[in-house]
Amino acid sequence: MNIVVTGATGRMGKSVIEEILQREDSTTISFATSQKNKDELSKHSLPVGFPIVNPIDFPSQLQELEPDVIIDLTVPEASLFFTRHAAELSIPIVIGTTGFTDEQLTELRDLSNKIPILFEANFSRGIASIHLAIDAISGILSNYDVELTETHHNKKLDAPSGTLLSILDTIKKSRPELESKHGRSGIQERKSTEVGIHSVRAGNIRGSHEVLFAGNDEMITLTHQAESRGVYSSGAIDSAIWLTTQSPGWYGFKDVLGVSK
Repeated sequence: MNIVVTGATGRMGKSVIEEILQREDSTTISFATSQKNKDELSKHSLPVGFPIVNPIDFPSQLQELEPDVIIDLTVPEASLFFTRHAAELSIPIVIGTTGFTDEQLTELRDLSNKIPILFEANFSRGIASIHLAIDAISGILSNYDVELTETHHNKKLDAPSGTLLSILDTIKKSRPELESKHGRSGIQERKSTEVGIHSVRAGNIRGSHEVLFAGNDEMITLTHQAESRGVYSSGAIDSAIWLTTQSPGWYGFKDVLGVSK
């Protein structure tokens, strides 16, 4: 299984590469992309002779090396660039990038008519379990207040996180009336139809998400704390391997786990 990893020097890209290199199966890296120059790359502790190219050379490398699948963990504009070229050569792609606009997501969904695309904000089995738990309880707690909090490292650009937004989407399946309220200040009464959204950025925190349901003199809290980025990278690699056997279409991590609803 030959995998292309985009964004090789980003936090998640480095984690995916480290995970692949440690695996004892037949998974290998076809090549990786980075915009860093040679001097900058030398600071990232990549193995001698590691196959890394500038994104400009991505299309030619795809055509020459014919990898089995791509794992993309970059930024929306780059993801679209990589996915367009993947579609031209019928190569599946796993996208863990967040922060897309509605227009960009529409283009990605259109491209999934040509190739298998697995789009997921979070490749953690723990987060997948939280989604399943929310599916099970949010209807029962239909009149409870809901507050969502996410905490990440101080270099994360998008807020709220893609994971929090995906959790919100799951809640809205049974609570479509909820409207997002981003933080609070001043004097204002909390509306029963609002869901509080809170984003914290500090230090090198890898990722923490909390879902709070409160009402009827009780609180129910679902919390996930990632202790290592390996939680996400291993899930992304498992997703890539799974995706190579799928038909063109739009998939998520729950499809990989066999619990999609």
